[in-house]
Amino acid sequence: MKKFLFSLALLVINFTSYAQVYKMYKTQNYHNQLRLNTVTGEVQQIQDDGQSWEICSVREILGDREGRFCLYETQNMWTFIMLDTYTGKNWQVQFSVKGDDYRFATPINMFSLAHPEKSSNWTNRFQMFATQNMWTFILLDSYNGRLWQVQYSTQNLDNLFCIPINEYELVENNERCTFSIQPLTSMYQYYL
Repeated sequence: MKKFLFSLALLVINFTSYAQVYKMYKTQNYHNQLRLNTVTGEVQQIQDDGQSWEICSVREILGDREGRFCLYETQNMWTFIMLDTYTGKNWQVQFSVKGDDYRFATPINMFSLAHPEKSSNWTNRFQMFATQNMWTFILLDSYNGRLWQVQYSTQNLDNLFCIPINEYELVENNERCTFSIQPLTSMYQYYL
């Protein structure tokens, strides 16, 4: 009986650790889901008949913790934005039922927005917020209050960008989430 309980405990621990590393995202196409490895950034499209395709290969081989990567749904049913919550790097991730030529992950911002001299190993340091403009998100560094405009495109991948909204940190050497944003009634203004 002890061996059975021990085996059952190991199985539960193994299952819960798997659930923390992999997160499933529903899509507007109810036959497909996206499976994100929250440690490494790998994204797979999983179809309800069991077929799967890799959309985004591993972005961080030695991801420190689960929850490092997350996906944000856009108003385009085939497109998500993947965010590295440690560094602020982000990618446009597109799934498709038409074939491999339509599935891709392309960088919007491939440079770390955290200071290079500091180690940014904080889950949820960077957060994204959808705007009323379907092509635009606001990226927030919740530790120092810096903001960026992130834009994706389904028509022209040369129109992807991540540009600063405010250039300076509001707080220095902060090691916890302090800032958040909330929309005002105007579609172009937010409380910080």
